[in-house]
Amino acid sequence: MSYDVIIVGGGAAGLAAAVFLGRCADGRRIAVLEKGPRVGKKLMATGNGTCNLTNIKATAVDYHGAPRLADAALSTFSVAETMDFFTSIGVDCAVREDGKVYPLSEQAGAVLDALRLEAQALGVEIICDTKVTALKQQGTAWCVVCESTTYPARQVLVSVGGAAAPALGGSAEGYRLLTDLGCEKKPLFPSIVQVRTVTDFVRAVKGIRVDATVTLRTDGRVAAQSTGEVLFTDYGLSGPAVMFVSRIVADWERQKKGEIVACLDLLPDWDNDKLLSRIRQRSGLKGRTLEDLLTGLLHKRVGQTVLRVAEVLPLTREVESLTEEEIARIVKTIKNWKLPVTGTQGFGGAQVTAGGIAATEIEPSTFAVKRLPGVYAAGEVLDVDGNCGGFNLQFAWSSAYVASQAIIHNW
Repeated sequence: MSYDVIIVGGGAAGLAAAVFLGRCADGRRIAVLEKGPRVGKKLMATGNGTCNLTNIKATAVDYHGAPRLADAALSTFSVAETMDFFTSIGVDCAVREDGKVYPLSEQAGAVLDALRLEAQALGVEIICDTKVTALKQQGTAWCVVCESTTYPARQVLVSVGGAAAPALGGSAEGYRLLTDLGCEKKPLFPSIVQVRTVTDFVRAVKGIRVDATVTLRTDGRVAAQSTGEVLFTDYGLSGPAVMFVSRIVADWERQKKGEIVACLDLLPDWDNDKLLSRIRQRSGLKGRTLEDLLTGLLHKRVGQTVLRVAEVLPLTREVESLTEEEIARIVKTIKNWKLPVTGTQGFGGAQVTAGGIAATEIEPSTFAVKRLPGVYAAGEVLDVDGNCGGFNLQFAWSSAYVASQAIIHNW
């Protein structure tokens, strides 16, 4: 059975492309081949199940790897057009103060259902449990080779996703569809991922969330900084602020050059003088021990850990016994708690893959694979990864649109 277009991969980019193509199919045969038992498994997990669809602030500066590909895609299919598209398939959107856009229902399942149902209503065939192992050129068309069968197709869109989140279907195998045909692949590493640190003191506060500024320093130089929620874990750090800067750690982990330290400012809205004055005031509280010196200023367990890091002990001492030098050490620790970084949680904990098919292999105006006439690529398989906050899904929608329009033009 032959098709006019085969989309390899039923994730965000693949499903969006199915709708874009289906709306212009005019009787042409389109199929989505998905290796898993159902499409959109990773999409279901985005935004912790709420699906951060896009970000109204998205521009090329929010992307890494090959930002010019992101710029080309967003210039053609903007955030506003993305929101209109989702409204057209029954997903109303809500914009938050930070620019993040979610479905009004805050259900990733609603987004997946809308894409799937729209594609099927347009006559697109969705074929699951079908792993594509190779693409073979057959004259002016292509033969899509699967484990148990082959499908001829006039044009092919490769949207197989990346290596992140293997539990949700992520795999590095999909890149071979293009690398086996000579395409260059940039080295892969995890992004938007949890960070491992020395855990001598972190384990004591695992499970606690704080609003803090995270500064990454590589060999003493500031490499990245973010303010927001930080989650302490038994292996190190997680939370949005940490995930935002984690790409730096993953790239460092890949290259194994130098040292990297995560510095936490636990009270980013307070300057040193204000904090110094407040702790001096607290040191005069009658009948208090160090155990409760920082209670009410920080989470009690975090405050006690700060004192241990600052080596202001024992906690049974009266607060009135504090010296000026000890107070200064406490302030320094609150404003600059240094945690040597040891790596990341790897692809298993990552939301996104950095690296992928090189930008030099892709025509930015069409997302066609230059050396393979009739083959296109979209989404995470490419060397484009965005910051945390809806930017990666926006690239999926936009790149799928550009590729789809080029495919339609060549019908």
